[in-house]
Amino acid sequence: MTAGRSLVRRAAILGGAVVALATLGAKPPAGRGGARADAAPSASASVAPAGSAVAAQPAKSAPAEGASKRARTAISRVAEALARGIDDSPPRALVVAAPPAIDPALAPRAAELASLLAAQLAGRRGGGSRAEAQPIAIEAARTAARAQGSLVYVRVDLGAGKLRATADVYPAPRTIWGRTRDPEPGPVAHAFAEAPIDAEVRAYLAPVALAAAPTVTRARNFEGDVVALACGDLDGDGALEIAAVSRRRVSTVRLVGGKVVPLQSRAWGDLVGVSAAPLREPYGFATITIAAGAPGEGPSPELHVGLTDRSRSVRLDGGLRVLGQIAGIALPDGDGTACARVGGLFLGGPLAPCDPAGPAPTATAPMGREVDAWASAALVSRRGDPYVITAARDHGACELRDEAGRRQGVDGAGAQLAIGDLDGDGDPELLASLDVASALDDAVVVRSWLRDRPGGGRLVERARLPAAAGVHAIAVCPPDGPGPAPFVVATADEIWVVR
Repeated sequence: MTAGRSLVRRAAILGGAVVALATLGAKPPAGRGGARADAAPSASASVAPAGSAVAAQPAKSAPAEGASKRARTAISRVAEALARGIDDSPPRALVVAAPPAIDPALAPRAAELASLLAAQLAGRRGGGSRAEAQPIAIEAARTAARAQGSLVYVRVDLGAGKLRATADVYPAPRTIWGRTRDPEPGPVAHAFAEAPIDAEVRAYLAPVALAAAPTVTRARNFEGDVVALACGDLDGDGALEIAAVSRRRVSTVRLVGGKVVPLQSRAWGDLVGVSAAPLREPYGFATITIAAGAPGEGPSPELHVGLTDRSRSVRLDGGLRVLGQIAGIALPDGDGTACARVGGLFLGGPLAPCDPAGPAPTATAPMGREVDAWASAALVSRRGDPYVITAARDHGACELRDEAGRRQGVDGAGAQLAIGDLDGDGDPELLASLDVASALDDAVVVRSWLRDRPGGGRLVERARLPAAAGVHAIAVCPPDGPGPAPFVVATADEIWVVR
């Protein structure tokens, strides 16, 4: 049995995990009328322990994930959230972007980005709103908005790996008497929104290079059998978190002083009963998804965990409270999850919706019958086009697939897989362990799939991190700064944060 297969299969989606990582980013400032437009999901694998059976709780039906599990661009997320936040303001308005106060070295095309966001906001408002072509100062914007009678002034910023924007609505008096009585009216409505930077936004920023020798922060773990990780903002506080899944428990953790410190933890016996036919080497997956909130509420993150040693998959909230149970093994699928079955010693298709009322699986090709590793990610190209990438290891051979039917074999990939766009250039990166006989020879290999280059796609190795203790899990985090997105790795006795 290879080291990769014996370490459990898992997958990861760009964006989420569970735990406030001090090293992964700070919380954004709260704003009145704030709307969370971000929601980066992530996935990984895990193992289930033996434990006493628990009576199955009736699962509340999962909130619909939307008509599609494909990624929505950061610009569209922010524009829609701002439009909702000022929905009660006069529909006829001039939408103007403020000159961005962003370092030109970081964002040489920041003015174009701000103007694009203003145009998107004006289009979503409709009802006579139009956008100014270029960013202008608020004094000039007040004058330009007189014909409309109202000004929506948009301020754009970048921070902690996110596109952030505020929209303030100002009256724009048309008459001399109105301007004399109140020459600079204050705002009558305000909205705030943010979303993780994606490849479309990154096209307006300075290029980011993937380091051949990235920086690794290591921390000694309090348990040695972690088989799944997820990375993102699970509790909705604006900070990235790590979710660590072991054979005994599901935990949210933080790296402090060279140690992995648990924040919250739930034993598997408290979550779901034991499978009637557990595998000796279990398969498991942990995926952070964004569920539609109740009417009047914003979207909320959930952690979906599927384990072959357990009778069902489970849905957990940011506090690791059980939201419901899922009949099937919940695998990452674009921006959501889909359910597979266990056949013999392997996972197999066809994939089906975990929620009967949810969208159909987005898998880019039929799932094979002897799958022992799986990853999926919903990404965005530099042109702003959403797409889904899937990686699967079937009969020991790993293959990348996209929705256009392109395929790329991956030599030597082990059973730990994750997909993301680390440098935000629109090309996906595959992170994989090695298919080796000894853990001493294991490593995390980062490869870019140049899938739409002239002459056909190809894989380019970007980095290789030796892991002599063996790679147990990998997950990609959302970007948290101007550099590449970080990722996290679990070995036999440590958790790493890699930049």
